[in-house]
Amino acid sequence: MLSKRLLGIIFLALVLIVGTIFYLKSQIPKAPDSPGQNRAAKESTAPLKTIGWIPYWDQKNAFESFSKNAQLFDFVSVFWYRIDSNGNLTTYRETVEDQSIVDFAHQNNVKILAVVANAPDYYEDADWDYQRVNLAISTASTRQKHISDLVQLVEAKNLDGVDIDYEALKASQKENFSLFIEELATKLHEKGKILGVAIHPKTSEDNPNEDNGSHAQDWQRIAKSADQLYFMTYTEHAISSSPGPAGSIGWIDEIMDYAIFNVKIPEEKIFLGIGLFGLGWQKASDGSFSGVSDDLTFGQIQSIIQQNNSQVIWDNQSKSSHFEYKKGGKTHTIWFENSESVSARMKTAKKLGVGGVAFWRLGDEDPKVWNIIKQLK
Repeated sequence: MLSKRLLGIIFLALVLIVGTIFYLKSQIPKAPDSPGQNRAAKESTAPLKTIGWIPYWDQKNAFESFSKNAQLFDFVSVFWYRIDSNGNLTTYRETVEDQSIVDFAHQNNVKILAVVANAPDYYEDADWDYQRVNLAISTASTRQKHISDLVQLVEAKNLDGVDIDYEALKASQKENFSLFIEELATKLHEKGKILGVAIHPKTSEDNPNEDNGSHAQDWQRIAKSADQLYFMTYTEHAISSSPGPAGSIGWIDEIMDYAIFNVKIPEEKIFLGIGLFGLGWQKASDGSFSGVSDDLTFGQIQSIIQQNNSQVIWDNQSKSSHFEYKKGGKTHTIWFENSESVSARMKTAKKLGVGGVAFWRLGDEDPKVWNIIKQLK
């Protein structure tokens, strides 16, 4: 038989071996959590906050959608204001600054914000214009004037805040844009007002394939100052691209993963953008596609389907619908969002634990979306 002393030595050796193994295992770097693991930890049971946009070009229909479902909204934003070619704050020519919309929102405990954009008016032969933003924010004095004009606008119109929608900016504007957001936030917060910012989607920094204005946005600095970040997760495809969904669910996942788990934006400030519109393309004889429309309403889409007896296809991978039809001997393709796609995106927002969802835009959307919002909010 083994002596007690020898048994003691063997026991101590085993203890040392086991301890060494546990120590070495503890030094092995852990693999990063998968998105699913991260999301399980982030998921929130808090109600999603909601915001919807009322555009001046379809204000009657958009307000009707809002007024019938006001109880489902926390915020609404009116698309009335822009920066002109001289860098000054003004309205679009066809804007109707309807104060009754502001009053109705407040009567229904909905906060109302003013969109301010750098999109030219319809009569201007131009696109989203970074140069007019430069005129407004590139120096301390111009920023101060622009900020003063914005604060005065909010107070004069009895609004609850500003929704900054400056798109297609250049990387060289990043510092000035960050300063602008920081300084504007300070002035608005002094008045008890809200600052929201439209956010260009990206999954990394300085990727040339994501040069859509995202290079000018420092998410960390913006998130520290702004109250709400409206992620435009409905811009994956456009009339300038090949046909596809406004924002496939997988693409949205990648953007949200980067925002939450890499940049570490506070979830409560994130509003996941959900499209309520359709996109249309026409196929040329050489097989290429050209965009026809980027603002098809659900009603318009249903008319096209009925007139052409089209078969709608649900794409389970992207969680969006599409169909084709012939017109003038040419093939047309339409991708659009409906209650099913809204449901999938709201469920993603809930799983991620983000603060809210943002609907672009109100007016003639699938009427079934309101039941989905009521169920999932």
